[in-house]
Amino acid sequence: MSASAAAIGVSAICALLVGGAVMSLLSKDVSVAKRVGAYISPVVAVQDPQRSLIERALGDKQSAKIVRSPLVERLRTEMEVADIDITLEQFVLVTLLFTVLVGWLLYTATKSPVAPVLAIFVPFGAKTLINVRADKQRRNFMEQLPDNLQVISSAMRAGQNFVGALRAVVDDAPEPTKRELRRAVLDEAIGVPLQEALGQVTERMKSEDFQHVAVIATLQRETGGNTAEVLDLLAETVRERIEIRRLVRGLTAQGRLSGGVLSLMPVGLLILISIVNPGYVHPMFHQTVGLIGLGISAALIISGGLIIRRLVNVEV
Repeated sequence: MSASAAAIGVSAICALLVGGAVMSLLSKDVSVAKRVGAYISPVVAVQDPQRSLIERALGDKQSAKIVRSPLVERLRTEMEVADIDITLEQFVLVTLLFTVLVGWLLYTATKSPVAPVLAIFVPFGAKTLINVRADKQRRNFMEQLPDNLQVISSAMRAGQNFVGALRAVVDDAPEPTKRELRRAVLDEAIGVPLQEALGQVTERMKSEDFQHVAVIATLQRETGGNTAEVLDLLAETVRERIEIRRLVRGLTAQGRLSGGVLSLMPVGLLILISIVNPGYVHPMFHQTVGLIGLGISAALIISGGLIIRRLVNVEV
């Protein structure tokens, strides 16, 4: 048992060293387009796309369906919103290394060719962590929106136009508002219509409330009017909706926690028991009845988690 533990420890250290070395090599390839892309929207960057690691490895034609696919673009956007410092290629590489490592550990502990299949939960867990962090950034953006709208309103009363008021917010706003509005201001400065630039922020932040800001900016440019007063009314409305969202999250907190615990606890216990006492779970991985029960259990866990998530996900 000690020799097996030593082998597992050495393998884990080697995997971490290899992953760190590859990440350090990839992080050195930072182009001008990538540095500028941190301050402008993805729509503008598409006009002169940088060649990613997948594009360099497979070629433009072969990699177009992978690099430009909606799934990859969605994941890249979620990582940007979550403010994760590594690139998509590095994230995929690290996730793949940990998936292989977990699968090898499960196979070493159970000696079953079916056990490594449980390692598929590693990429799902990594994606879930990104989504959780991105959702937190979006909630912070929404909670900061009423105060930022009042700053825009005050700047416009002081004589600024709408774009100048946005620049005033960018100077003093906290993250993630500062990052997102700076992107919109820079897009407008290089010729992107203001409504489209603000629409990109709306899509990235998934904020229906901020969509009203884009509409107000368009109306102010085309028809004029007392935009400051409209922004004050919008800020008050957004503040009331935030209070309702907080109330709903408080009422559904127990359900969300129960869903996470009930979904992850069986998987965690199975992995732990497989490593600590492989003989106890040996029939589950080596007998037909055990494999059928394992499949049914996985289906029930996934369906139960989705049902609980649907119940506690209340749209406001």
